[in-house]
Order: sequence, then C-alpha cells, then structure tokens
Amino acid sequence: MNWSVLRLLFIHEMKMLLRARRTVVTAIVLPALIMPLMLYAQKYSSSRRERVLTGTTYRYTITGPLADRIRNLIQQAREGLNNDTSEEFEQLRQFKFVEMTIANARQSLDNDAIHFYIETISGVEADKIPPKVDTAPRGPVARRNLPPKRLAGVPLINVVYRGDRDASSAARGRILSLLRIARRNDSESQLVARGFPGDPKQLFSVEDTSLATHGQVTGSAVGRFITLFLVMMMFTGGAVASMDIISGEKERGTLETLLTTAVGRSEIVAAKQLAITSVALVITLMQGLNFLLYIRLRMIELPQDFDLQLSTGMALTLLLLFVPLAATIASVLLMISAYAKSYKESQMYFFPVYLLSMIPSLASLMPGVSLRSAIAFVPLANVSVAAREIMIGRPDAVMIGVTFAVMVLTAAYLMRASARMLTREDLVVPAHFEAAEFLGGPALFQKRVLRWFALMWVIVFAVATNVQALASFQRQLIFNELVVMLGSSLLMLWIYRLNPIEVLSLKPVKPAVWLAILFLIPTGHLTALGIFQIVNVVIPAPQEMLQRFSEDVIPRGMPTWQLLMYIAVLPAICEELLFRGILLSGLKRRLRPAALVVVVGIIFGLFHVSLYRIAPTAALGMVLTVIAIMTGSVFPGMVMHAGNNALGVLGGDWLNPDALQFGHYAAGMAIFALSLWVIYRNRTPLQK
Repeated sequence: MNWSVLRLLFIHEMKMLLRARRTVVTAIVLPALIMPLMLYAQKYSSSRRERVLTGTTYRYTITGPLADRIRNLIQQAREGLNNDTSEEFEQLRQFKFVEMTIANARQSLDNDAIHFYIETISGVEADKIPPKVDTAPRGPVARRNLPPKRLAGVPLINVVYRGDRDASSAARGRILSLLRIARRNDSESQLVARGFPGDPKQLFSVEDTSLATHGQVTGSAVGRFITLFLVMMMFTGGAVASMDIISGEKERGTLETLLTTAVGRSEIVAAKQLAITSVALVITLMQGLNFLLYIRLRMIELPQDFDLQLSTGMALTLLLLFVPLAATIASVLLMISAYAKSYKESQMYFFPVYLLSMIPSLASLMPGVSLRSAIAFVPLANVSVAAREIMIGRPDAVMIGVTFAVMVLTAAYLMRASARMLTREDLVVPAHFEAAEFLGGPALFQKRVLRWFALMWVIVFAVATNVQALASFQRQLIFNELVVMLGSSLLMLWIYRLNPIEVLSLKPVKPAVWLAILFLIPTGHLTALGIFQIVNVVIPAPQEMLQRFSEDVIPRGMPTWQLLMYIAVLPAICEELLFRGILLSGLKRRLRPAALVVVVGIIFGLFHVSLYRIAPTAALGMVLTVIAIMTGSVFPGMVMHAGNNALGVLGGDWLNPDALQFGHYAAGMAIFALSLWVIYRNRTPLQK
C-alpha cells in the first residue's frame, strides 16, 4: 500500500466534505443538535411526569369501622412530616390529597371520581379473609412481593387503587408510605405510654390491592412503547428500499427514462410508496413475531405479573392504525429519496428525520394525555396514545376513528407532495449547484429561511428550557424573544443583505384598519374562548394541566406592568417581526396564500412547545398572518398580538367562560367577522 497516496486521498476527501455545507450540516451539525434534543425529551418526559404526579391533588375516601382512627393517624402523621425538615420525607410533604364523601367507593374508583380508597377491616373480620397466595412462576427470575404475614386479631388497612392508571398507582405508593409512618408513630406512642417495648408494626397491617388485572397493567406498560418500537422498525426497514428507489435511480440514470414514459407521476409515486410500505410492514411483522415468540417462550426476563393479552379485536384495531402509519412513514422516506441528489445524500437526510420521528412516538409516556384531547390531531403522536389505550382495554371508538382519518389524510398529503417533487426538473436531474447559490442575497434567503427556523426551534426547545441560568420566567423569555427571535431576525437581514422595510413589512396602513383592530382584540379573544368551549366538550383538556399552564405562564407576585411588558409588549414586537416579517417574506413567493397562512400559523404554534398551547397559538398565528397579508404591514398584527396577550393577563374576571352565555359568543364572532371584512375592504395587499 502506498501510504503517501492514501494520505493525499484522505486530505482530498476531507476537503471535499468540508466544502459541502449541506453535508456538514446534515451529517454533523444536525445530529449533534438532535441527539441532545432526544436526551432532553426523555429527561423532560420523566421530569414532567414527576411534576404532574406531584402537583396532582389526589381524591380518596376511607371506609370501614376504623375510618375515624385512620383519619386521625393520617392527620397526625402529616403534621409530624411538616415539622420534619429532612430531605427523606420531601416527596411525602408535597403529597396533596383530599378526602371525599361518597356512597360507593368501588364504583367511584372505577369511574375515576377518586384515585384510591382506604378500606379498614377489624381484626376479627380480617382473620376471615384468605391469605394471598404466591402465584409467581418458580425459577431464577421469579420475584415475589407479598406483604408480611399478619398476626391474628390485628386490624387490616387495605389501600385499593387502579394499577393501570398513573395517578392512582402513584397515590398508592405515597399513601402506603404515609400509613407506615402513621403506624410507627401510633405504635411508639402507645408502647411508651404503657411502659413496655413491643413491635410497632403489629398494631395494624397495611396492604394494597389493584383492581386492574395483570393483563391491563401489562397492556399499559407495553402500549407505551409499542408505537415507538414499530416506528423504529418501519423507518429502518423502509429505508432499505427507499434510499435506492429514487435517489439510487438518479445515479444510475434510470429515473429519467421512467419519467419519459406515458405513466403518470401519481402512479409512479404510488407504486414506489407501496413498495416501501410493503418492505417496512414485512420487516416490522417479522420483528413483532420475534418479540411475541420471545415472550411466549420466556426467552427474556419478564416481571412476575407480565400477562400480555392481545385479543383478535385488539390486534385488528391496532392493524387498522398501523397501516396508515406505515404509509405515512413510507411517504416521508419517499420524499427524502426524491429530494436527495444521490444515494449518499439520502442516507444523511435519513438520520435526523429518523431521530425527530421518535419524539412524537413518545407521546404515550406523557401522563394525563388521553386520546380525547388535542393529541388526536397530531400525526404519529395520536397513534402512540391510541395504541396505549387499546392495549389497556379501554379503546375510544370515536377518537380511534378520528386518529385513523388524520393518519390517512397525512399519508395522502405527503404522497401528493412526493408526486409534486418529481415534477421539479432540478430534483429529477439535479445540478451540482442551485441558482440561488450563485445569486445569493434575497434569493438564497428564500431557500434557507426554513432552515433558520428549524435551528431556532431546536435552540428554544433544547437550550432555553434546559439551561439552569435561564430557569426563571424573565430570563427565559428575554432569551427567547430578544436573543433568539429578534437576534436571528437582525442576523438574517445582515447576512442576506435584505431591505428591512420590505422584508419586515414596516409600512403604514389606512386609518380604518386601526379601528377594526380595536374591535378585533376583544372579539378575537372572545371568539377563541367560544371555540375552546366547543372543542372542550368533544375533546376535554385536563383541568389540572390547564391550571398549571396558567400558573407557569402568569407567575404569581409579579407587578402588573411587568406582566404586560414581558407577556404582551415584548412578544408582540419580537414575534411579529420574526413570523409576520421574516418568515412571511421568505415564504410568500413559494406558497399560495391559503398554504402560506397555514404554514406560518403552524410554525408560530410550534414555537410555543406546550402541548395545549400549540393549537390555539397556531390559530392566533393564522389570524395574524391573514391580517399581515391583507394590510401589507406588520404593525396591525403587533397591536392585536399585544392586546390579545394583555387580555389574557387582565381579562380573567370579566372574560370568565363560566359567566358568558351563548349570546356573548355569537355577538363576539359576528363583530370579529365584521372587523376582518373592514380590513379586507381597506386592504393593501402584501407585495410579492
């Protein structure tokens, strides 16, 4: 081997790699940013779950002849914990629960009216109950977790809960710890009062009983990860076919021959997508059968109560959801292969898309998120949550139908987008450089504006919410608004030599527009409340999550003028310049008006990363985008944005949804529509 030649070739390859900025960004920069994002997503999911469970106020009741005694013991134990400042009992001090007065504890627990109940049984009655039998399989991996043997005549305190519900299961662990402390304190006080030692643990026995079957608990555990597992298999399996099916044909020169035949582009795309979907489903089916085989033969270590029950109906329902999921993934892979200029480039694009797809697949791990919520309209995340509910045995037929429809529409849209991509000559016969690369300036800005926003989103999501120095509300908001959004806007203006007045739409509007904006602010807020009330009937949002969201957005104790500055004025200026200025200008020549409104609104919503903020914020973003397009100016949107946020801070008393009637909402919607009509009549359209 000639080492000098090898060294020369290595240096040459490294220079060529570094000169290709797209290769460096895709192969090095994006994976470097996405991997911490994935790690943070896992950390965020775990910490979010812990915060949700800690912040929940658990409802319970006490039944049986010893209810008063146990109630007093729990109260005394809580008072003792409040006086104890050690970190050992910090979690128990944060445990919030309230006793409910109900007639039927078992029925209330099944209906989720309470999280658990404490069943007290006298010693005589407890002696009549047959002891629990260890049914765990014998062997090296068997684990038994039976309670200690109860002495005859000792009262029994039984915590009844649902092991297939996060909140109920978490409450069970905390109340058991509290009861053990209460038992220890009470036993010690009684023994000391009588002047002799004894075993405090035998004053009464504490046990727990789950109403969920082993199959339901197993289904809850498997359902959380089944979609993630299948998405991984579909992506890796489908990529085997997709990378060669278009990008490979480009290198071989066979794609041009196929496109010159009489066959339509839609047929070509459909055939290629079916091929990718078939490969993905076959590989996924093989891996799934292997997984089931390992479980049935117990070739892998499983918990002692692991009982996977997959009926024919459950399997068919899951298959109904996973087929459009496979079609959606196949469409994504097909678009990657169509966009890539070579087989090697398609491999580089695959990795970041693959990692990003894992994030919505983890939606089933989020506590308190049910399918009857906004998650049903988020592709891939809705399948994740639906699969969990199906595996538990509590499928929601209506929302499963909605999920199926959303996935079918998503696959159809992506398939159509793939067909449109094959009509572009620069993708079918790619040049080494794009025209924008030579022109630079505004032309290059329009090609790269979405890359800037993708990078900003990663920074907002991964950096601003995970850096300890930005933990406070004020610092995080200043970083997001001034550093990320305003700073990026100014940087793009400078790099691409853009005209600030044209790009940011810094133009005056007609006086009638300002009058319409003044009416739009309160009526728009009222209309949004009305739509939320209607949607909440069909897809209710968890009240505890909404309350915590309100507390996070509006910090307590902050002066009103600071709230208005941080929540209303600063976001209105920075966000409007970025989204209705920079983003709108960068996309207005690439998209039709309707698509432009939707895309800008959705991107605006995605920057507000909380699940229940994305949809309403995206709707507000669409309204603001419509106003910017009709007026050709960013200023009306700034005023409406600031007014809307200010009403959210100050209008809680007189815009209380519980005090508003149908007539209020109807009048608000009518004035809202009329105000938009006034703006339309006095429009100064956005210049192309």
